[in-house]
Amino acid sequence: MRHSRTAVLAAALAVGGLLPAFPQTPPPSPPPAVKVGESAPDFTLPYLVAKAEGGFETRQVALSSFKGKQNVVLAFFPAAFSPG
Repeated sequence: MRHSRTAVLAAALAVGGLLPAFPQTPPPSPPPAVKVGESAPDFTLPYLVAKAEGGFETRQVALSSFKGKQNVVLAFFPAAFSPG
């Protein structure tokens, strides 16, 4: 009897708009812009270098600066270091 009351309460809250009737699913991700085997587009990112006197200095590095010199592995973590 208790389970049926819970189900009725959940259904009433969902109908009343207090609970979603079904879990929200995010839209599908767009297809990747770069296909396997293609070169990645060039981009520049900032990074920090420690100063001798203390503190840090901001510098820039471009992906193209590694071309022909060494392999580069790119990894993306969309939710890392974000509050959401």
